Amino acid sequence: MTTIAPPVFSSSTTRAVTNAPVVSITSPIGGRVVEVNTGGDGNLPLATIENDRVDRSTLIGLTIELTSLQNDLALKQSIHADYLRRIADLERDLNRQQAAIIIRSDNDLRNAQAHLEIVSLSSANEKNAAERKLGLVKKGVIAGNRDELANTLRLEDTKIVAARLRVEMLSADLGNARSGIFVGGEQQSLQDLQREIRNVKADRSQISIQTATIQARIDQLKALAKAEEERIAKLVRADVAISTQAKLFKTVAQVGKQVSGGDTLAESVSCADAFVVAIFSERQAQSLSLGASVTVEADGWDSPVLGRVERLVPKTTERVDLDYAVPFPPTERRELYAFIAPDEAHSDNGVVNKFCGVGTWVTVSMPKTWVVWTRRQFDNTSSALAGYAGQLRQHLAAFTDAPVAGPSEQARITRVSPRGARLAANTTLAVAMKPDSTSIQTKAL
Repeated sequence: MTTIAPPVFSSSTTRAVTNAPVVSITSPIGGRVVEVNTGGDGNLPLATIENDRVDRSTLIGLTIELTSLQNDLALKQSIHADYLRRIADLERDLNRQQAAIIIRSDNDLRNAQAHLEIVSLSSANEKNAAERKLGLVKKGVIAGNRDELANTLRLEDTKIVAARLRVEMLSADLGNARSGIFVGGEQQSLQDLQREIRNVKADRSQISIQTATIQARIDQLKALAKAEEERIAKLVRADVAISTQAKLFKTVAQVGKQVSGGDTLAESVSCADAFVVAIFSERQAQSLSLGASVTVEADGWDSPVLGRVERLVPKTTERVDLDYAVPFPPTERRELYAFIAPDEAHSDNGVVNKFCGVGTWVTVSMPKTWVVWTRRQFDNTSSALAGYAGQLRQHLAAFTDAPVAGPSEQARITRVSPRGARLAANTTLAVAMKPDSTSIQTKAL
């Protein structure tokens, strides 16, 4: 009936099947399939591939270079530690000798200061005696040489200057010793010790620079080696899983089979893109449009599902059918395909799962437009008849003495029920057209 009956009576088709695009699940690496989960359990990987022939030459080269640099770094660090110990010993020896020189210089300084004080006192006495004797000589009291007495006074002054200069020199030597400045032939050993300390510190600085350079190279090689290890780990073993929004359709991989990267392991269907493909005749399709609402039902479903028309396609090709889980049913002349998706306003996980059950034959029903059209026409006709009956009653009342129906009664007569397609309650066309009085006045005749 749905094939040969005119579209005014047929509003559904049973030539409809649930379908979904096929998504290929491929192998990310080449290797041997060691495990296959044919049950499609989401808690387990779909397939596991292992590859024992991964090229590790790059990782081996990085490891060898890294080991060599680590050994070189350990040697440099040992030399650096030896330099530190040697510098510490030299500085300790220098500090001991410097302390001894400071003590000796301090003692010499105090001795010179005491000598300066003695010379000052002695020179003062000598100068007083010489000045007194020079005064007596000048007066002629005693005999003497004035020049000799004057030289004696200058001699005493020179002794004081010499003693004071000695104190100043020893004070400067003490300050230099405390500052680590050693001058003179007697302090040559300390000068050599300081020079050796400077040379060892310079060697230690060079070793520090070399150690920092080697450490930077080691860090770089470690990063490269880690990246290479991660790459090899991905090539050695791969677990292939299926998306949570997809459903396993067909398993291709077999345990023990050798596969290459990109080979298909299984095929899944995307439940989010599931749809129903239905075949309608061109006469039936005249009532369809993009976005039109339809009803989809199947024997195994607990309730019908609302859908909407997404596309109308006159025909497909074999190449297009390969992209979907189920081949499209063949069409006859003057027929086309309707792609129906779940109505977004009423779709949920249950509806999506129903559409995702590919290969299920369903029945797609369009809205019965002929019923709606017939009801609308009957409603319009009933309203028109009721209005005509009221007008006829008014005309008849003009020629008779019968009272004209009041507004309330007129409203009751002309009121209809559009959805029920009938006149108001307790009102018929016969009653509406029957006048209240059939007497005809003479003057009216």
